[in-house]
Amino acid sequence: MQGMKEKFTISLTDEGVEISNNEGVSLSFTALEALMVLDILQEEEPNLRRMADAVSPLPMRIRFTKEE
Repeated sequence: MQGMKEKFTISLTDEGVEISNNEGVSLSFTALEALMVLDILQEEEPNLRRMADAVSPLPMRIRFTKEE
């Protein structure tokens, strides 16, 4: 099994958020645009989890939570 490798970097900027890959391709979002994307992803989270679980080679699940 291959180790995990970083495929992209997410950076908070003064204007919003930038997502870039190792090949120099990047997407920039204003703060408002980033919040809209976040809202969509949160709504789709159950579907995304089901899809990820279906293709996961791992017998265990890793879950990251944010501390408040």
